[in-house]
Amino acid sequence: MRVLCFDIGGTNVKYGVIDNEKFLEKGLFDTNADLGKEHLTNILVDMARKMKDTYQIDGIGISCAGSVNFEKAYIEIAPDALPSFSDWDFRKIFKERVGLDCIADNDVNSFAKAECVNGAAKDFDHFIVLTVGTGIGGAIVMNDEIWRGKNYNAGEVGRVLIGNAKWESVASTQALIKEARRAGLDVHNGIELFQLYDNQDEIAIAVVNRFYDLLGIGMANLVYVYNPEAIIIGGGISKRESFASSVEKYMNSHLSYGFRNTAKVLSASYRNDGGMLGAYYNFIEYKKEKK
Repeated sequence: MRVLCFDIGGTNVKYGVIDNEKFLEKGLFDTNADLGKEHLTNILVDMARKMKDTYQIDGIGISCAGSVNFEKAYIEIAPDALPSFSDWDFRKIFKERVGLDCIADNDVNSFAKAECVNGAAKDFDHFIVLTVGTGIGGAIVMNDEIWRGKNYNAGEVGRVLIGNAKWESVASTQALIKEARRAGLDVHNGIELFQLYDNQDEIAIAVVNRFYDLLGIGMANLVYVYNPEAIIIGGGISKRESFASSVEKYMNSHLSYGFRNTAKVLSASYRNDGGMLGAYYNFIEYKKEKK
C-alpha cells in the first residue's frame, strides 16, 4: 500500500511517499505559517493530487503538533508553532478535494508509533517517548497502545512543572544553549557546546551536567507515575553515543529503591523520518481495521 505522508511543523513540512516501509520519494518545503491555514492546505492538496497521479497512492498519513483527534483526523487545538491552525479537518479536505482517505495524529505520537513498530521500542509494551529540542514533547504507550487522553492532550510532559518552571523551559536543548550563553560560553548550538564539553571545558561540563540532571528529574517523575519499561529519547541531542547512559544515571539518582533501574533509557532509532513513518503505520492499521 502506497501512502503519502506529511510531517507538519512550524518551520517546514516533510513529505514522503512510502510503500512497504520504503520511501519512493521524500523532501520538505517551508510551512510559511504566517500565510495562513488555507494557503498551506492548498499546497498539501496540490501535492496529494500530484502524488496520486505519479504513484497511485492509496491515502494520506499526517503527523502534526497540537491536539489531534485521532479518530476523525482533525486538529482541534492548534500547536504553539501554528496558532491559527485550529479546526483543521484533514479527512474532509482530502476526501472532498483529492478523493483519498486520511489519518492524522500528534507528531510525537506518530514518532512513537514508528519506534514501537520497528524502532528502539519494538520489544516493549509500556514505554514513554520524549523528543528533546526547542521544547520537550512526549508520547505515552501502555499495553502497546498510545494513550491519548480525554481531549487528545495526553503526553504534554514538557509542561510539567519542575519547581516553578515548565520542564521544557529548563531541560530542552534550547534551554541548554541559553544557560550555556548565560554562563559566558560563546556557543550557538549543541554541537559547539558539546565540543567544549568533550574538550573538558569546566564551564561546559557544569552546564551540561546540570542539564542532564534537570532532564533526569523530569524523567524520574515519569517513572514514578507510569512505571515504564523504557524511555526512548529522540531529537538531535540523542545522537550522542553517551547521551542515553548519562541521562539514565541522573534519572536513577532521583529514584528511590524499588524504582531505580526499572526503566531503560534509549536513544530513538529514527531521526527526521520518524513522524512520517509513524503516519504510514497509522494509515496501514486504519485501513486494516476498516475492512
